[in-house]
Amino acid sequence: RKMSLQSAASGILETHVTWEDVEKRLQKELKTSATLGKNKSVVHIGEGNGFLSRIGLVTCDWEGANEGEKLPEKFALKMASCMAAKKMEEQTPDHMRMDEETTQKMWTFFEIFLRETHNAEVKAYEFLKKFADQVAVPHCFYTVPFSEENKLTGCLALEYLDNTRISHIHQTLSVAQVTAIAREIGKMQALSVLHGVEKEEWLSERDVYTGFWRNFTVDVFTQMLAPVRDMDASMVESVDAVIALIPEYFGSNLAITLHKQYGVRPVLVNGDLWSANVLVDTETEEIRALIDWQLVHHGTGVEDLLRIAFSGMTSIDRRAHMDELLDVMYDTMEETLQGAPAPYTREQMRDLYELVLPHAGYFFAPVALPLFLAVTAAPDLSEEEKEKRKAVVMDKIRGICEDIVIFHKNNESKRKFTWKAPEFLPKEDK
Repeated sequence: RKMSLQSAASGILETHVTWEDVEKRLQKELKTSATLGKNKSVVHIGEGNGFLSRIGLVTCDWEGANEGEKLPEKFALKMASCMAAKKMEEQTPDHMRMDEETTQKMWTFFEIFLRETHNAEVKAYEFLKKFADQVAVPHCFYTVPFSEENKLTGCLALEYLDNTRISHIHQTLSVAQVTAIAREIGKMQALSVLHGVEKEEWLSERDVYTGFWRNFTVDVFTQMLAPVRDMDASMVESVDAVIALIPEYFGSNLAITLHKQYGVRPVLVNGDLWSANVLVDTETEEIRALIDWQLVHHGTGVEDLLRIAFSGMTSIDRRAHMDELLDVMYDTMEETLQGAPAPYTREQMRDLYELVLPHAGYFFAPVALPLFLAVTAAPDLSEEEKEKRKAVVMDKIRGICEDIVIFHKNNESKRKFTWKAPEFLPKEDK
């Protein structure tokens, strides 16, 4: 059987990454001859938190360390793998599955996509090192990119932040927590500008959206949203309205071209800043780190703020506080720039936010359901708990769907932008 990123292997947590390689790379990075020790261990901590990696918490049992050597007791090992997505597919009820040909095409795409996104995260951590601990990002010990020679063992060794948790799709973040994240996003934008993010050509060439759409058709995308309507009678109207607009938004890559079309400078965008990619302190509830930089790109900072608000807040909180969150993000960006020119004005930021909202919504609403199904698949979950979780997720999806339609109408009166990637434009528009 051909080895791939979808199948279990004999390495750490069934991946292709070996203990021997991890030890060698850590020794080089930490400038030590100490070994990880015979009582080293690994626990899978990424279950249900993402599609494209296995994350192991490694506990070291250092042997042969010199006196005074500061070596990490624990670290997180993020290994690129399709196994989580494969498991999610297996848990999807038959009536919600895509046909075999589409599924096969999707898996071929996922393998290519995973290698490309992993390598982008490697470059992102190299760029983030320039910010010298000014932002809430874990320290990266070493990276292993994919290459012609290495097709199976892409990984990152990251600082492990103790006493932290993520927030699942069925949970919510408080307004104070999202405000803290808005500050981090503002800081991130300012520092990226100060450190010459515009010159990072690999970022300006990244189009994570076109690759995403290539994997679907309008029908498949409709199939992803339709079950939401069937799960809750109160969703029918808003989901139908969003399904009716799919042909208009299908193939949209506006989030990565808008800054060019609008005439503003790009900033660093995480691109996948939903609630499961934020580490929260379990005792203080403070925000400790923003993680997962696989979908990083050039763009406008409002995209990250939208994604965290869509995934982490109730629809009532999100709508009530969005204005102040935008202001917090902008104020922090200005403070961090310390007089250097801002990439866009406050008024432009609000306009960019309104323009991007429906596009960001189309990326989040359909994946919310498989994420919800994955977290309610646990056999020991009571029906009452399932219903509670479902109510939270349905509220988020309903709010996103309603707002896609509202902002779509509002944006019609604005200056028109090209928002489909060239290969998805109707023939007459090419």
